[in-house]
Order: sequence, then C-alpha cells, then structure tokens
Amino acid sequence: MLRVSSFYGWRLLAALAAIASVNQGMTYLGAGVINAPMARNLGLSRGILGLGSTFFVLCIGLSAPLVGGLVNAFGSRLCLVFGSLLVALGAILLATGASQGWHFVVCYGLLLGMGCGFGSMIPAQSCASLWFERRRATALGLVLVGTGVGGAISAPLLTHVIVTAHGNWRAGWWCVSAAAFLAGMVSIAFVKDSPDDLGQVPDGQEKLVGEIADDAAARHSRVYRTRDHWTVREAVRTPAFWLLTLAAVGESVPGTAAVAHAIPHLRDLGHTAEAAGSALGIFSVCSILGSLIVGFFCDRMDPRIAWAVSIVIIGSSLLIATRAESNVGMYLFTGMLGFGSGSALTCWHATVANYFGPASFPSILCAQMPISTTIAAASPFLVGVAYDVHGTYTPAFLAVSALSVSTAILLLVAGPPMHTVRTDPSRLMANS
Repeated sequence: MLRVSSFYGWRLLAALAAIASVNQGMTYLGAGVINAPMARNLGLSRGILGLGSTFFVLCIGLSAPLVGGLVNAFGSRLCLVFGSLLVALGAILLATGASQGWHFVVCYGLLLGMGCGFGSMIPAQSCASLWFERRRATALGLVLVGTGVGGAISAPLLTHVIVTAHGNWRAGWWCVSAAAFLAGMVSIAFVKDSPDDLGQVPDGQEKLVGEIADDAAARHSRVYRTRDHWTVREAVRTPAFWLLTLAAVGESVPGTAAVAHAIPHLRDLGHTAEAAGSALGIFSVCSILGSLIVGFFCDRMDPRIAWAVSIVIIGSSLLIATRAESNVGMYLFTGMLGFGSGSALTCWHATVANYFGPASFPSILCAQMPISTTIAAASPFLVGVAYDVHGTYTPAFLAVSALSVSTAILLLVAGPPMHTVRTDPSRLMANS
C-alpha cells in the first residue's frame, strides 16, 4: 500500500482557477465592459457586436475536438499555454489596431475565441477530473470559480481603467493582454497533467497495489459514477448523450446571448455604465456561488437534477431582464443568470464525467461542445438582429427563456447510459 503525502491536487486547482479567471472570465465576462464603449466609438451596430460574440463562442465549440485530441495526446498544460498566448495576441491587436467592425470580429471573435477554447474549460476541467474522483464535482466547481472570479474582478476593474483613461477602451485590452501572459506563465510553472506525473493518485487517497477503486463503496453511493470507459462512437448511440447535449444547448444559449448584450440592454433601460458594470460583477460573484454550492452537493446527489434546476433559473432570469428598469431588477437578473450559469456548467461537466468516465471526459465533452456552442454562438447575432428590427430585446429574451425551460424538462428523463462492453482506456484515442 502506497501512502501519498502533500496531495498536489488542491494547489493544482488554484492554478487552474487562476488561468480560467483570465482566459475565460476576463475575455468572456469582463470583455463586455470593453466591447460596449468600443462599439459606440467605432459606430458598430448591435448586430456586429453580437457577431463578434457569435464567432467567439463558435470558435470555442468548433475547436473543441482539436483541443480534446491535443489534451489526450500531449496533456492539458501545453493547451493552456497556447491558449494564453492566443488571448494575449488578440488583445494586443485590439488595443493597437482595431478601427472597423471586421477587426473586432477577427481579433475578438476568432483569436480570443480560439484562445479561450485552448486555454480554459476543456484542458482545465480534463486535468481536474483526472486528479479527483470522489470529490470530482467539487473540484470541477472550484475550477469554474476561477471564471466567476475573473469576471467579478475584471468587469469593475476594466470599467475603472476605461473611465480613468477618459473613455479609452484600448487601455482595457492592454490589461487583458498582460493578464494573459501571466496566465501562460502560471500554466508552465504549476500545471501537472495527471497524478501519475508526481507519483500520486486521485483524491490523494491510499492506493492498493493494482487497484484504485473501492467497488463496495461505489455500489453504496447515491451518485452514479461509471467505471467503464466510453468512446465517442459508443456514446453517440445512447439517448443520454443527446439529452445531455440538448441540456447543454439550453444552458449555453441564454448565457451567451445575455452576456453579449447585458451591458447595452441595461444601458437602454437607463442604468449608468458603472451600474451596468457592477451588475456584471454580480453575475460573476453569483456564478462563483453557484459553482461552489452545487459542486458540493453534486458529490452527494445526482448532478443531473441540479442541472435541470439551474437551467430553469437561467431561463427565469431572462424573464426578469425584460423588466429590469430598477436596480433590484437589474441585480436580480444578473445574479440569477450568474448563479444558474455557474451551477449548470459544473453539473454538465460532472454528469458527463460520471456517466461516461473521467478518462473519456475530454472526448465526450468535445463531441458535445461543437453542437451546443454552434447553436449558442448564433444567439448573440440573432438577438442583436432582433433588437435592430424591434428596437427592444424583449421578444428575443422571451424566446430564449422558453427554449431553456424546455431542455430542462427533457433533462429529467436522461438516465445513465447502459454499457454492455467495457472499453480499455487505450482505445479512446483510436476510436474517438
């Protein structure tokens, strides 16, 4: 029996959360406070503003199979470093040369979108899922806390930087580039791809020779965790895969659309730029709470149920957004959206890892993401066009809310997939 002291997994989670706070939290959540004044200064329509966000999300989703393959082949650290460099490059180009709509679409939508895809969710969560088993949902939630912290800090910080620079939004992009370089350095110094790299085991538990898992404990657990390994080819033949993918659409579409248009929408309702930036900070704080609270409970209950509830919360927040003229309504809108988004993302990742196995997690998630994010990516552009046509976000927000609630209902019937043949983990790369 091998006892491992000084378990590195918790320090690893801190590093992964810090990286995610920049490459996803700052670029996705914090960038909204830069994009709004940039759009006004460059004369960009809401449709073009939404198009940049559409390409941002689309690049995350379409790059997912490539990212997953690179994670399986070379590990998470290399992807995180590369993603950080892409974010830094895109931010520098926006700070120095952006003057037209297509510059924004290319630099923000393509470069920062690819940087976020390579430098945040998939490699970070894949790494965390290998380091933790019994506490997997908690670990995944803690990594996602980084995204919320990044948004909570960067939204008011970047607002302050821009205001201090007399409305010069380019100063905000310089801040993003510096933070991305720092995230790359953290990736190089602190990310370890698996416990085997340090002679440790998941959760820091004692390891029996030739056996890690305690099957008896697993049978008595109320949380389903498969010990099988699924290839993508096997997974896509199950109803569970497609129902989980639909649920991912239901959580991704409203969050993507609302984050892209939250600042312009709140400004239209009469809120100041500082108040709208603070509301986006509330989104991030509540996202942190959602990730932490739900991550704790999902180690003890079926994350699928919590996922459905989270999606309903997201959909309800958009109903409130249509009547968010008061400060209470504004903060309730962003708070519920943040809590639901943070908790839903944690539940999605925990459910995939539990249903299909941690070794299969990158491949299965990367098979779902191109579908969910391609659909979600269209939402900022379509919502922006709807605003340009109707002069209000209300019709689009109501439609997106209905979509979310519908997918939450379908999620309730998504039981664990049945696997008749156990798959050796070494087959995953060849068959995915």
